[in-house]
Amino acid sequence: MVYGWGAVGHNIIVRLAQSQLIDSTSEWIRSLTSWNFNGNLSAIASWADDILYPDTNPTDYRNWQWSRELHYVIIPDWSCEYKAERDCIDDRCIVGAIKNYTKRLETELDNIQQKEAFYFLIHFMGDIHQPLHAGFRSDRGGNSILGYFMNETSQTNLHTLWDSGLIMMRLQRDFQQNISHYYDHIYQLMLNQSSLNDDDNNIEQWIKQNINLLCTQLYFDEHNATMNSSVNFNLGEIYYQKNIPIMEQNLAHGGRRLAALLNRLAKNRTQKPSNNKEKFYPSTMALIIVLCVERVLAIAKSIII
Repeated sequence: MVYGWGAVGHNIIVRLAQSQLIDSTSEWIRSLTSWNFNGNLSAIASWADDILYPDTNPTDYRNWQWSRELHYVIIPDWSCEYKAERDCIDDRCIVGAIKNYTKRLETELDNIQQKEAFYFLIHFMGDIHQPLHAGFRSDRGGNSILGYFMNETSQTNLHTLWDSGLIMMRLQRDFQQNISHYYDHIYQLMLNQSSLNDDDNNIEQWIKQNINLLCTQLYFDEHNATMNSSVNFNLGEIYYQKNIPIMEQNLAHGGRRLAALLNRLAKNRTQKPSNNKEKFYPSTMALIIVLCVERVLAIAKSIII
């Protein structure tokens, strides 16, 4: 359940957000990112995923497993409502995580702790706009619902379909697999959305919107039958056309809501991160290693694209 949107979705969301930042926010962000990134959020957008796996964080991934449950919230099957006291005990869910790391960025923590909070926050703000990160308990947010999409021979699951399958099909069909062109499309969608309102600052409301989508649309196949882990699904054009607009609007919402949050944090912060000499704890070294890997991958992607 951990991966949300995949690298492409997270990249688009942070780029959208970065396009809406005021100068003082951009300056603050540069102080929280490695100098060679120059404040580029795309380079760290998937950090909170990468630290969890041995192929991207071979020396230290075990030390970050505590953060897995912060990427999502799970609810009882078809309860179709979010209850914090039941679904986010001790704030151990994505709602609690966003609130916690937002609060940590508002306090006078040292540079390392603020960086960690920042990297988690921008990633979780992407995850929360992937509807299946507010999933049902029995199927682990769609991970246990297996099937096939667009007559492909390799099996997928409902969660992965929403993480990356829909996006990659859209890129292939209509944008010649060019992420920059697709970003331009989502950027225009964001500009055409209505003005920000109270719901855009309400994390619980975002979860309620996701759960409503699960219970009214996402879990229903092309014959309007509910999907579950006991039967493989076969989804095609009808499901694709029905859900692509939702996916793209969520990407746009994620970008502008992240921008609004970062602009507010930069405006209201009481103190910039300390410039004092930093201590390099084991987790910090892992963070640096992962970021270096991310940078290499980002460069490789830009060349391929």
